[in-house]
Amino acid sequence: MKDIPYEDLIEAAAGCRILHAEGHADMTLGHLSLRDPQDRGVWMKRSGIGLGEVDGPEDFVLIDFDGRRVAGEGRIHKEWPIHTEVLRARPDVNAVGHSHPFYATLFSSMDVELEAVTNEAAFLGNEVARFDETRGLIDTQELGASLAAALGGTSTLLLRNHGVLFAGATIPEATLMGVFLERACRSQMELLKTHQRYVATPRSELAAKREQILDPNLVENFWSFYKRKADGLRRRSAEGQTFPG
Repeated sequence: MKDIPYEDLIEAAAGCRILHAEGHADMTLGHLSLRDPQDRGVWMKRSGIGLGEVDGPEDFVLIDFDGRRVAGEGRIHKEWPIHTEVLRARPDVNAVGHSHPFYATLFSSMDVELEAVTNEAAFLGNEVARFDETRGLIDTQELGASLAAALGGTSTLLLRNHGVLFAGATIPEATLMGVFLERACRSQMELLKTHQRYVATPRSELAAKREQILDPNLVENFWSFYKRKADGLRRRSAEGQTFPG
């Protein structure tokens, strides 16, 4: 098919492998998507393989906003409405991910506010949205629209007893939001286990701190680091060492 955004999908494949390496692996579950540059719909990781098994553009399927296949081989994840409805509602977003990272999924079950006790939570901004309309699959356009409404103008969301949603203007931005969300949830849960009083970054400082850290150069540096890390894990796996996750 003509007009396949190869370079963008190569980045999306790298994002999948990074998510796998950074705690988002859950068998063959989890998916990352990219808005089609030609406005034909959404390129979404195909079903049946894990995030860490995504090699390149051949592992993505193009669907339109009603879930119909336009291009690509392989099965389509049942939760495709997550991607189509968030992208439909958010013209500023071009990449969306959904996964089941261990700590963030546990955190989703708690009625505890995620606070900026570490830098990672500060990267996320002032708010992590929540969704508890259902604990089941987001497999209808109606549920996808409700999820998009709950996300609002934020970049990250906790689905109660289910997993996480993360979004961004680019694949690197969305991927890093997913990575930082899991790390932030893990840090706070470890801190809560101590039963000690703690201090978080004041909300009044979060926006400034986020801007200090997430400038374009640092985003590129972080993205390059995580790609090198994921590629190193993959090479060791190919050499017969333990496959992460």
